[in-house]
Amino acid sequence: MQKQFVLKSQPGNPIPRIVNGYRKLNIRKLNRKEYKELPPYVFFEMKTGMDILYPDILMEPVFLVSREVMELLVQYDESIPFLFIAMFEEEKEESVSYFCPILEEEEKVQDKPLYRLSKEEGRSEIHIRLDLAESLLAREIIGAAFEEP
Repeated sequence: MQKQFVLKSQPGNPIPRIVNGYRKLNIRKLNRKEYKELPPYVFFEMKTGMDILYPDILMEPVFLVSREVMELLVQYDESIPFLFIAMFEEEKEESVSYFCPILEEEEKVQDKPLYRLSKEEGRSEIHIRLDLAESLLAREIIGAAFEEP
């Protein structure tokens, strides 16, 4: 079994802030059993500052990835379904799209490239296998940080 890391957002970047994301998407259904009850695409309103960075990985309000990361994830695991997420800011007339991977939830470490590990108090972590983390780094993706579990 390959080494695993916890995938996190890189701190300190001026990223978009999602407004009312939890009201637009029932995050309890972001699992392999119930995701088909969700719409195939969701629109989020976002707020941005003067300087903005659209990273390849966002962790809030849900786990979101850019098209480049989504295409890489599919190479490692063809079974991952995705929801399409469009984010827009009316004031600046800006929009950006992301994909929300519907990950398998595991209670213990599995040899999967990417999965959600349940933690206490209903929280969870995204775990990533070393080979996938290396592929992301080789593509110079923006916004990801990796920590030892």
